[in-house]
Amino acid sequence: MSSPTNLTDSIARLRDRKGGSNIVSGQRPAVNPPAPRNNPRSERRFATDSFMLFAYILLGIATACQLILIAWLDII
Repeated sequence: MSSPTNLTDSIARLRDRKGGSNIVSGQRPAVNPPAPRNNPRSERRFATDSFMLFAYILLGIATACQLILIAWLDII
């Protein structure tokens, strides 16, 4: 097992070989410019699929049946 002194020396030697830390030397790391985003519209259109079509047809049938039932019960 290595002693703390040897570990500290190893870390210092590695730092010297790399050229030092950016924080210690006061240099700021290079900032990459953000990539341009292709966003022509702010909102996305929903895809029309068979389930949504079925759900809207079922909703329309249920609404029509309720209106017919209300009218039929009012007449009787």
